[in-house]
Amino acid sequence: MNDEQLDKLLKEEFDAQKRQNKLSKKQLAQFKTACKKPKDKSPWATMQWVCASIGAIFLAHLLYSEYDKTVHPLHTLNLNDYQQVEIHTIKNGQYSLSRVTAKQHLDDSLAKDTQTLKQLYSGRGQLIEKHTNTWVIADCQQQTLLEVSAQLVAQLTKHNAFEENKVGTMVAFEKNFKGQLVSLAALDIGKVQQCG
Repeated sequence: MNDEQLDKLLKEEFDAQKRQNKLSKKQLAQFKTACKKPKDKSPWATMQWVCASIGAIFLAHLLYSEYDKTVHPLHTLNLNDYQQVEIHTIKNGQYSLSRVTAKQHLDDSLAKDTQTLKQLYSGRGQLIEKHTNTWVIADCQQQTLLEVSAQLVAQLTKHNAFEENKVGTMVAFEKNFKGQLVSLAALDIGKVQQCG
């Protein structure tokens, strides 16, 4: 018997068995109904799905809170909050002070500065930006922003302790009758509140 004859014989036998074992319409309908019936989910599969969902929500919350911190830093610099900006530097070994004043406050600031320069001013502020060559300090009593060169900060503070101060640190400072800074020191955080 060759392969073609064997194939033909197997096909005939398969067709004969198929005719003998044919399902009735009722049996076929039962099988279709059983296949369409929804299977009950096991509690374990449901619990896995709930845990995975909670984990995904928690991860999204962590990522958003980290993103929110980077987008909105704790201390932000907004020049519109200040009427003037003072720039304190040392040039060629000489102390230099310059003021940048908003135009609408120029006349008021001139009278105020004249009065302030006549006396020694002692104040406190908050370090809101720190760069390698400048510090930006917000004066808590006046609407003044002090931009102080790092070289002057090092000269006004003892040793290298000034490098330890971080953004948000409260500082005390004094100015002489000319308006020049004569002292600058970090305040103990437990005794001082933040600028209001």
